[in-house]
Amino acid sequence: MGTGSQILDDVAIPVMENIKKLTDFSMIKKISEDEALEKGLLEYVGKEIEDEYIEKVKGLAIREDIDKEVKIVYTPLNGTGNKPVRRVLAERGFKNIFVVPEQENPDPDFTTVGYPNPEDIKAFEYAKKLASEKDADIIIATDPDCDRTAVMVKHNGEYVPLNGNQTGAILIKYIIEGRKEKGTLSDKGMIIKSIVTGDLGKELAEKYGVVTFETLTGFKNICGLENELEGKYDFEFGYEESIGYVTGTFVRDKDGVISSMFVSEAAGYYKKLGKTLVDVLNDMYKEIGYYFENNFSIIIEGLEGMAKMKKIMEVYRREFPREIGDMRLVRYIDYLEKKDYDLVNGETKETDVPKSNVLRFFFDDGSWYAVRPSGTEPKLKIYIYSKDKEEDKSKEKLTLMKEKIMEIINSVE
Repeated sequence: MGTGSQILDDVAIPVMENIKKLTDFSMIKKISEDEALEKGLLEYVGKEIEDEYIEKVKGLAIREDIDKEVKIVYTPLNGTGNKPVRRVLAERGFKNIFVVPEQENPDPDFTTVGYPNPEDIKAFEYAKKLASEKDADIIIATDPDCDRTAVMVKHNGEYVPLNGNQTGAILIKYIIEGRKEKGTLSDKGMIIKSIVTGDLGKELAEKYGVVTFETLTGFKNICGLENELEGKYDFEFGYEESIGYVTGTFVRDKDGVISSMFVSEAAGYYKKLGKTLVDVLNDMYKEIGYYFENNFSIIIEGLEGMAKMKKIMEVYRREFPREIGDMRLVRYIDYLEKKDYDLVNGETKETDVPKSNVLRFFFDDGSWYAVRPSGTEPKLKIYIYSKDKEEDKSKEKLTLMKEKIMEIINSVE
């Protein structure tokens, strides 16, 4: 409370319990807008707050020696990002910003996009057309409430989508290396990611002495952990694989305005070096290893579905594979039990992450996967990450892991 981040269960659960006690909504006291204003109970956010926010976002900028002629197509997907994103980019000096006209202004029906989730490549249909016309270097899309950011990059004549792990790793590289060069990188720096977010960004951060902490999915947990560790470490970056990112400490949640500015800045910086963001990603793969992923959901609906998901998790706790191909299991974590099992040394320790029905399995080559039921939808969620110094072998491992996971899941009746 009072931190600016989302409330956690210790506050949210008592609030919900009190809401459930309401048997009649007439019990809720009401006053008029005028009375609320007069009593100081209602206050509208003024332009001064908006201006202060924009200045703080711009204050996070790292470099000016970038190509500000970089061509950017932006779509707010008919949402709230239109004005703040465009304002920040314009005030940062970017000269070529093209906004998708059909998706510029509010449209509650989202008639040009259907389901306005920029994680889905279909959301880029209109933006890709405009990008081709303008020969844009990058396309940026923010979701309707402008807290998540997705990116496509022109590379070898085609527009290539980046997933959340890839964009996060690129931003970590750009931000941490930039702060290191400027002498503003803390010697107590940290990044925070979710337990189902990939490790490429973590390995990059470790090169510069920046420690990585993990927590459950959701930015309420990421920024909740930031609050908890404040004073012991300095927050450099937070992200999760579902295209949410934040840096700085004045916004304690994922922020599409901040991340749009940094994606644009990174694109301009690397363009000046003759590279696209895909080139940067490929350079990281060559240096650290090829990290590939296959994150997907299995829909299991109805009451029978809930029972089946529970049974799958029970079976998986007993019958997980110890070997897949040449990969040997060296560690696994059961977040429901809060136990971290080291299979090499035969040791078990408590996890620092809050309790949740998630299983995570680690192999001796750096590959790993996680299995968890969704807390909000009738889905079993699978996150698979492979790693190898050779691209083809990493892709092969990804296939082998999925096959073995599905073999176990499909065996449950």
